[in-house]
Amino acid sequence: MKGSAVPYCIKPMETEAEIAGKAFVHYTAWLETYPGLMPREYLERRSLEKCEALTRAFPENTLVALAGGRVVGFLGYCPEARDFVTLHPASEIIGLYVLGAQQGKGVGAALLDRALELLPEKRVALFVLRGNENAIGFYLHKGFRFTGASLTQTVPGGELTELEMVLDR
Repeated sequence: MKGSAVPYCIKPMETEAEIAGKAFVHYTAWLETYPGLMPREYLERRSLEKCEALTRAFPENTLVALAGGRVVGFLGYCPEARDFVTLHPASEIIGLYVLGAQQGKGVGAALLDRALELLPEKRVALFVLRGNENAIGFYLHKGFRFTGASLTQTVPGGELTELEMVLDR
């Protein structure tokens, strides 16, 4: 554990402050997590403004974790998995990010547990960036397994490969 537990609340994203907070967590978590895992050119194209525009474009199906009144993590989900998920029927986790200072305190687990309560399908899929050992370890601990499928995309400065994982419950 990186630190002791702090009180937090898991809830659907609803307010302007939560939208701004989710965008901040999305932007900051990428800067904390992906250097060395993603091409620098690609990371440098991220901005807080782009993360906020993305949040506003897709506000539905987002849970936020609040601690001390501010967003410290979020999870996005799809009740019905997107077409490129290899095993259907399935629901899908499309993003789970927690600020570095809040990791190891149960925030990510609480977000995932709440999403699993909401998702209708018995199978839940997600994609994790190859090399993101912290996330891979977390998902394995939560019962996810690799399917052997992956997605590779060309991005500025190189390629990204995401590995498909599923949880059958």
